Amino acid sequence: MTALAMAPRSMAEPGDAKSRLAARMFYELMEFPPAERREILADLGAREARQVFAAAHRVAGTSYALWVDDPVGFVEQVLGSVAWSVPKLFMGALTTHKQVAVPSCFGSSKTFSCGQIVLWHSLVHPVGVGVTVTLAPLWRQVARQLWPEVRGAHARAGLPGQIDMAQYKLPNAAGLDIAVAYGIAAAPTNEAAVQGIHAAQLLLVVEEAGGIAHTIGDNLAGLMVGDGAKMIAIGNPPTDEPGTWFEKFCADEEVLTIPISAYDTPNLTGEWFGICQSCPGADHSPSKHMVDEKWIRRTIRVHGEKSNYVRAKIHAKFPLGLANAVIPADWVDIAAQQEEPETGIRLCDLGLPDETAEWKVHPGETTWVRLGVDVAADGGDEMVIGRVVGDLVTVEHTSSGPEIGNTVDAAGLILEQIRRAERLRQRLGSKPRVRVKIDSIGIGHGAVSILTRWGEEGVHDAEIVWVNVSETTGRGPDEATMRPSNKRAEMWLAGRSVIQPDVEGRTAIRLRVDEMTRAQLSAPKLLTNSKGDSVVEKKESMKKRGIRSPDRAEGGVLLPIYEPLVTKSRGLIV
Repeated sequence: MTALAMAPRSMAEPGDAKSRLAARMFYELMEFPPAERREILADLGAREARQVFAAAHRVAGTSYALWVDDPVGFVEQVLGSVAWSVPKLFMGALTTHKQVAVPSCFGSSKTFSCGQIVLWHSLVHPVGVGVTVTLAPLWRQVARQLWPEVRGAHARAGLPGQIDMAQYKLPNAAGLDIAVAYGIAAAPTNEAAVQGIHAAQLLLVVEEAGGIAHTIGDNLAGLMVGDGAKMIAIGNPPTDEPGTWFEKFCADEEVLTIPISAYDTPNLTGEWFGICQSCPGADHSPSKHMVDEKWIRRTIRVHGEKSNYVRAKIHAKFPLGLANAVIPADWVDIAAQQEEPETGIRLCDLGLPDETAEWKVHPGETTWVRLGVDVAADGGDEMVIGRVVGDLVTVEHTSSGPEIGNTVDAAGLILEQIRRAERLRQRLGSKPRVRVKIDSIGIGHGAVSILTRWGEEGVHDAEIVWVNVSETTGRGPDEATMRPSNKRAEMWLAGRSVIQPDVEGRTAIRLRVDEMTRAQLSAPKLLTNSKGDSVVEKKESMKKRGIRSPDRAEGGVLLPIYEPLVTKSRGLIV
């Protein structure tokens, strides 16, 4: 707890000469520019500080009014924290501008800064006069991202009042607890959520602003009535959707826009801004948790320097034109962020020595265990084996080089995962046989043949499905989604359908995969041929754009999910 945070708790008795002197001191202090006022406050003794804070409380209705025009000073002197240079800019802008936009790169500490802003605005206005409302597209973004930062900063500084999951209450003059700040989810279909919000001093803190729908954003504009209403919208620009509300807001001439490029952040500029407060007993800078040069290099390598993903996540710029991604990167992120179900059992608690993950699954007859395999071609790409258990999607194996140099070795690696999946299936009590879908082009053809024979010989009991992704789907146009041109397009569109979030941000699957796999899922473009069929960009075309073959996406995620039309031919499944 900081000394200046403690001081407002003790008030001088009103009416005496010292109090009148303190009141004059308060007015005189408020005439100083914020930076000079901070220096004066820092030099006050404990007794002088208590008198000044008491005067502020009587005159302005809150002891923290000393920082009403100085959020940076509030962060430093009340929260005992340090803001780095760009947050200082947009915090300070809230005292001079009605609307502020902050398009931000990945890992810029924007949520941490927003938590500090919430506490500043909630405390510098009298209870019942000021209200701070935080918004995000999804409730989990409100409750799991921003408000833990608010609670953490509140607790570290020993501030008054009580904070629950997404609400801050302070007692008014009558001793009644009044909400001075609260968080709401602003889903596209919930216009009512942002109606009827009014206060003499209102601050809207819009987090994850890139996902705010036009209907919600337009309603937010209607709340900016009166001199006391302000709004700050902050978030990553969307990677695949041009013309969003956030892009429109940032381009508004009445809005002050302060972008945060990855190259502006402390790990790239060398700026020091104190010791991390989020890690107990830390001796490192907060920049340890922020974007760094290694992440930037890897992201450019995976996505391509000119990709919209790099524009958004690194340069904090909005997409140029429509990316035509088969599966938008924002959808992939949402699927990867799905929370674990409240019920179910962790894989590591099943008693199987090779199941060590903490992800939850649901035992039962209908929990289907399926594998997908993309066998590396010509030794140049990766061999990838993915698994889906119910709605849980994971990548279980990746390899390249000598260990997959021949067909028998590749088949042996797949067999290991089949046996592992069969043990899991038995422990879960699942009725369907383990189903293994393998890309049968190239080396994969020989591996499929061997595994099919091993199944006939009783080496395993899995169902082996040959998938030639270059073949037609075998389904009529009215049965196929978006008229895929071949099985590869059908596979990608099937993956798109289960990754696409609903209006509440729920997806049909939980993606528990690495960053490379997530990047590959959003890499190929969706095109159309002369017949009007949907075509997924070829790997050769992707490589020309500097993007590697999406082996992890196809073998690790899409093949396990995909269910091609299966027929029998010469006794084999094809």
